[in-house]
Amino acid sequence: MRRLVIACLLAALAVPANAQRPAPTPAPAQPQPHSLDIQAKRPLPTGKYAVDLDTDSALGRDLRRVVMEKLAARGNQVGFSGGHVMKLQVGLTQHFSSSQQPAGAPPRSEIGPTGDRSDIRPPMPDRPVRDMASRPDAALETLNLTLTVRAATTGEVIWAAYATCSFRDGRAQAMGRTMLDAIFADPNRSRRGDAKCPA
Repeated sequence: MRRLVIACLLAALAVPANAQRPAPTPAPAQPQPHSLDIQAKRPLPTGKYAVDLDTDSALGRDLRRVVMEKLAARGNQVGFSGGHVMKLQVGLTQHFSSSQQPAGAPPRSEIGPTGDRSDIRPPMPDRPVRDMASRPDAALETLNLTLTVRAATTGEVIWAAYATCSFRDGRAQAMGRTMLDAIFADPNRSRRGDAKCPA
């Protein structure tokens, strides 16, 4: 019996180490997000268009004018009422890192303790607030554009386009125009790909 146990132990030690453990299965590659997505259930209808801005802003008004120019170039009549309604949503987001503070904010070392009193506020900065776009370390910004067209009779979304780009130098208007160029280069075909975001 002892000889049998010893023989089994020797046989187990003789098996190569790499044969005892199966090779790890590589994790599946994660799909990369697309910066341009057009879903065209139908081609853009012919006729007159009004471009409705979801939230009023200087950037939004500028990009609405670009959309109207693109529609006019396609042979559509454009105006502020009547006909088909194309809704434009413009979203601009700034991303701050944990070590980055908004422009003009005093360093943490300059902010004294306030305790539990609600009437004590931290000291105000003694330098003027500067535009983030003018700083060499300006925060990363992301511009998102969404365009939708609904059927006049049913209200169903028949055409939608989404584009997103990120940048650091505060050129949101130029970036938005580039994104709209990519959308209207081929608007009647459902596709996903690159919004041609400038480097």
